[in-house]
Amino acid sequence: MPNTQTPTELTFEAGYERLKIIAERIDQEEVPVSELCDLFAEGKGLEVALTKYLDTQKTRLETIERGEGVQAFRIVAAGATDEERDGSLEMPELAFQTGAGGTGALEDEVPL
Repeated sequence: MPNTQTPTELTFEAGYERLKIIAERIDQEEVPVSELCDLFAEGKGLEVALTKYLDTQKTRLETIERGEGVQAFRIVAAGATDEERDGSLEMPELAFQTGAGGTGALEDEVPL
């Protein structure tokens, strides 16, 4: 028999906490059968809803990993003028260090 009730809205965190409480109660001794069945039904509903939410978030993360739906950024040189930011002026080339170390590192390289 399908459930026609309006779903109860709650956050993922609240649903997960409720599921843990249900699991603790079910594990206790001498839980009346009728309460056990009610808790099991509630827990199963939470499991379905939480799994669906996690699947949706996983899909969202996969989309973000592909670079879709992400915030766009454009990096400009520190102290760049408006013309440089607009691209109407060419930015100077970065010089390589060729001193005694001979690392070939960029002078403006950011240490990691």
